[in-house]
Amino acid sequence: MNTISNEHFSNETIAFDGFSFIGCTFTNCVIIITTLDFNFAGCTFYESALHVNPELSIFEISHKLSQSTYDSETNCFRDDYKYPHSIVELPTVSIS
Repeated sequence: MNTISNEHFSNETIAFDGFSFIGCTFTNCVIIITTLDFNFAGCTFYESALHVNPELSIFEISHKLSQSTYDSETNCFRDDYKYPHSIVELPTVSIS
């Protein structure tokens, strides 16, 4: 499993499978979890959406999720992990 430490991800879609995230920050991200082959600890999630395969054990997922911090805008969805219907609004950027 590849380890990624202390990175800040912003406005990205990230598949967690096969990775270990330690102390990372996710802002306005869409996180895809299809297997239990991942780890994250000490991470922070701001205005993100986690899309989880509904066939995964809710107990194992909740244990993994409890190891990190979430703001009130971060949501976990168990019904649309393959084709997320939930929309995460991304900030607009003006180019001069």
